Amino acid sequence: MRKPIAWMKELVPQKGLEWQVVLTAHEEMAKDWEQPVIPLYTHPKEWVGLTDEDCDEVERWVEFKEEGSGRIPTSKLIQYIQAKLKERNT
Repeated sequence: MRKPIAWMKELVPQKGLEWQVVLTAHEEMAKDWEQPVIPLYTHPKEWVGLTDEDCDEVERWVEFKEEGSGRIPTSKLIQYIQAKLKERNT
């Protein structure tokens, strides 16, 4: 069961402001509020991995290194993989 990441208090008109939204990430504080309190959830996102093309590119880099044609630092491979995963999952 998913848990809320925060709670929102009903919109309250305030003097000098049109509306005020009150949020908290503390469940205990939300329990003390007058009702209604609205729980807020994150939207579940499916993990997206590397494509076959991404894997082929990494494989080419490794083969290039093993053939002695040049040195591809491991950190470069890691940075590439991290960047691709971040691009697809944020």
